[in-house]
Amino acid sequence: MGEIVDARGLACPAPVMKTRDALRGGATLVEVLVDNYTARDNVSRFATSQGCTVEVAEEGECFRITVSRSEAPAEESAAATSAGSPSEERKVVVLSSDIMGRGDRELGRVLIRAFLNTLLEGDTVPWRVVLFNSGVLLAVEGAETLQALQNLSSLGVEILVCGTCLDFFGLKEKAAVGTVSNMYDILSTMLAASNSVTI
Repeated sequence: MGEIVDARGLACPAPVMKTRDALRGGATLVEVLVDNYTARDNVSRFATSQGCTVEVAEEGECFRITVSRSEAPAEESAAATSAGSPSEERKVVVLSSDIMGRGDRELGRVLIRAFLNTLLEGDTVPWRVVLFNSGVLLAVEGAETLQALQNLSSLGVEILVCGTCLDFFGLKEKAAVGTVSNMYDILSTMLAASNSVTI
């Protein structure tokens, strides 16, 4: 059974949610129409995480993402699928700003650098680091915090960087570490966390 999902003009995470709903509804072939790179990447990554085969074709100013899967539906999100067993410890660090604390911005920049460098020195590293709002500025080319995030990534920490936020700041092409993600994956990660720290 096939289905066409027209997600053109829809903001994150609607294209992913509509794709998920079509798959949950029993569709084995879904054609998703989107009109931006962020939605294209988010839908493709989500469908792949569900065990689907994905093909992308550019059609004028939009993309047609053909998602096909076997008869067995995949129920879990990308975050839930990779979360492991319920007893597994999954620490998440959520950074919603490029500074730490309120008050002087320069002090806040010093503190956030120290925080990330100290995170590297701990006995355990987090499962994931989530960056949204101005927190995405920590992961772009030229950021003083980039090396610390790259070091965390090399240790196996997944870095999720909000694509909508990068677009807002005009920095989509400047993301230099992690996965450009969406609100669906960010929320799934936060709900799957056994423990979280929000800054």
